[in-house]
Amino acid sequence: MPNNSGGARQGSGRKPSPPELKKIPVGMKLPRWLVEWLRAQPESMPKLIEDALIARHKLKQPEVK
Repeated sequence: MPNNSGGARQGSGRKPSPPELKKIPVGMKLPRWLVEWLRAQPESMPKLIEDALIARHKLKQPEVK
């Protein structure tokens, strides 16, 4: 008797992010004091840096279609 439970299902799983919002790894050098401060925060470093850049430069996230 075939087992019909488990395995991939049509339409299941996480939907892919729009290409405009996909995050890519970026290597950079920052002063030691800043890295120490970032590591001491409860939020992740990428989130803190993204929020700071958005606020400082008044950036807006691209519209997703």
